[in-house]
Amino acid sequence: MTPALEDILAVARGAARAASIVCLGVLEEAPATPEAMAKLGKEPVTVADYGSQAVILQAVASSFPEHGVIAEEGAAHFSAHAAAAGAEQMVRLVGRALGRAVTLDQVLGWIDHRGGTGPYTWVIDPIDGTKGFLRREQFAVAVGLLYEGEPVAGVLACPHLPLDLSDAASPRGLLFWGERGLGAFAEGLEGGPARPVTASGVDAAGEVRVLGSVESAHGDPALVQAVIERAGLGGGWVRLDSQVKYGAVASGMAEVYLRPRSRPDYRDCVWDHAAGTAIVEAAGGRVSDLDGRPLDFSLGARLEANRGVLVSNGRVHGLVLEALAAAGR
Repeated sequence: MTPALEDILAVARGAARAASIVCLGVLEEAPATPEAMAKLGKEPVTVADYGSQAVILQAVASSFPEHGVIAEEGAAHFSAHAAAAGAEQMVRLVGRALGRAVTLDQVLGWIDHRGGTGPYTWVIDPIDGTKGFLRREQFAVAVGLLYEGEPVAGVLACPHLPLDLSDAASPRGLLFWGERGLGAFAEGLEGGPARPVTASGVDAAGEVRVLGSVESAHGDPALVQAVIERAGLGGGWVRLDSQVKYGAVASGMAEVYLRPRSRPDYRDCVWDHAAGTAIVEAAGGRVSDLDGRPLDFSLGARLEANRGVLVSNGRVHGLVLEALAAAGR
């Protein structure tokens, strides 16, 4: 019997929570200062990335072994690049997240789990926003669900986002999730009631807030600025790393996220957008490429048929597309 999407989404939410425990565990054990962290190189994010993926895919393998998987990481790469201490740490933190002792072979097997050929496919980004993670700022654990290539549900665990989005000093740890036809929701990463979220109702160009990465040079800032000026978007910048931006649009923190291509031949990876797309669309927003076409997740690991990504509250989508066309992009 085919499980209900609500039941699949419940497993995805639990898996994203457990993966966040791994990520936060790495940060707890890492040096406090950026300088000391930098001396460790890529080791902290490597341990967190692979440990997070292992926890998520353990849940998939256990509950839905027939589901397909598209995931960013592979065990062979971890084995080639992680030191013995990193492997020990990953196994220990994965075990802590799962509540039982595990072995390195088990963890590596979960990392490489790719499932079957059923209509559902899990699209995993175990840590989206590496630089934000290393700065102890914004990053996300992203779990998207495709049904026959269409994004139907998603989960974004945002461990450093305030529970109260209007109060930066409130306790941190927010989980966004959404399902086509059901709506989008936010709840505490450690549990608690879920509250509905919706994209903002702003439709006046002068009030539109634009999302950007913390590092303003990310992507094509000249094009984004040209669009802002042509469309008259006057609400200012909201700077956040990672797919947390999708949660920001879904919950009304901002109206537009524009991700141009970094070069003409570049195509975005599906795991950077699957979860966020499902959540924003469930919240009443819209996601397309720069030409206004829906994102096509059916072509493998990259969005081969799409040119860049535009995310909005839906009400100003056409305005931004017109500005893009006028800018010649």
